[in-house]
Amino acid sequence: MSKFRPGKPMTIFVMFFFPILIFLGSWQVSRGIDKTDIVEKHYMNKSLPVINEKEMSVMNEDNLKYRTVNLYGEFGQESYLLDNRLYRQEAGYEVFTTFETSENSVFLINRGWISKEGFNYDEDILLKEKGISIQGLLSPFTRFGLNLVDESYVDTWPKLVQQIDYEAAKKDLGSNINNSVIQLSAGSSGALEPIWKPVDLKPSRHYGYALQWFGLAIVLICSFFYYGFKKD
Repeated sequence: MSKFRPGKPMTIFVMFFFPILIFLGSWQVSRGIDKTDIVEKHYMNKSLPVINEKEMSVMNEDNLKYRTVNLYGEFGQESYLLDNRLYRQEAGYEVFTTFETSENSVFLINRGWISKEGFNYDEDILLKEKGISIQGLLSPFTRFGLNLVDESYVDTWPKLVQQIDYEAAKKDLGSNINNSVIQLSAGSSGALEPIWKPVDLKPSRHYGYALQWFGLAIVLICSFFYYGFKKD
């Protein structure tokens, strides 16, 4: 019977890469579980009755996530144009505009997507109506978009940006900006093309990636034993 002699280089190679593959697979499983929780909470809460601003003030912050809310007030003059948003193979912007309610609260409203072709800010984005009612989904104010370099915002509005996050918005709009973003319903005043989703990647994608990493780990171990027992 052949003795198991994989050799030192092969042993070091496996000892280095096997834990990395297991870690990557486990991390993707964890991400999949997190995304599953988010998706389930999103579908469960958005089906609950619509609430108003006064009801929001007495509810737990965690229970507010993905609830549909009705607000009364007016859109502000401040808008972010989130660049590089592709929809149906067409380049455009995702538009975020401030909204001041009758209770003097300020929210950032994701109004949806608009094409770059023929885009005119004054005609397509600015809203001068006062005393309007809007409806939308409360979502956590996380990062929208992705910027791989440090980005300094200009002082004029609208602001063309690669990403929006809560801390940057607070610097621009003041500390009273709400820490939730309203995903505007399609039927509301000022609504554009809604493209927002609660998660960028479905949980199944993460589980698929995990399967690939664990599969590579199994292949590595099998190769290790094959290499160690082969005659030559």
